[in-house]
Amino acid sequence: MESATPHNPPAALPVKTRKQTAFPAPLVRPGVWCEAVSTLTGLPGTATRRDGYAALSPEAAIRWIRAGARTVACVLGPHQAEYVLDHWVDGPGSARACARLRRGEPCSLTLYPGIQHLTWQARPVRFLHLAEVNGRPPCGRRHRPRLLPADRADRAR
Repeated sequence: MESATPHNPPAALPVKTRKQTAFPAPLVRPGVWCEAVSTLTGLPGTATRRDGYAALSPEAAIRWIRAGARTVACVLGPHQAEYVLDHWVDGPGSARACARLRRGEPCSLTLYPGIQHLTWQARPVRFLHLAEVNGRPPCGRRHRPRLLPADRADRAR
């Protein structure tokens, strides 16, 4: 048998590897994380998250943004309201934003109704499924963790 040298590597050597635990594919699913953020005009450090939404698809994310923009359109000036409703909500702007999300790029819509800027932003993410606890769904509305005695006392105050 020939010896292995830098110019003559061995044909095949058995490689010992540790057994790797691969997580099944259903533990991670693609989605879109959406946020509504308000910022006081002229004060960049004042951003406040107003709402969040975990969309299962780019189309669901765009529907959420369109609903928020429709709600705010009534307090916009006539030119901005016309642009938002005609171009972004009912026109090609939302289709372009949906295409960006499908390509894995973020999108956003910013409105200026007064002293605050309102921004709806969406970005593609991967959501992790949470494990069941004692046979119950995690973090469900019906299965919230019990309050500790100290928490109950704090709430009563």
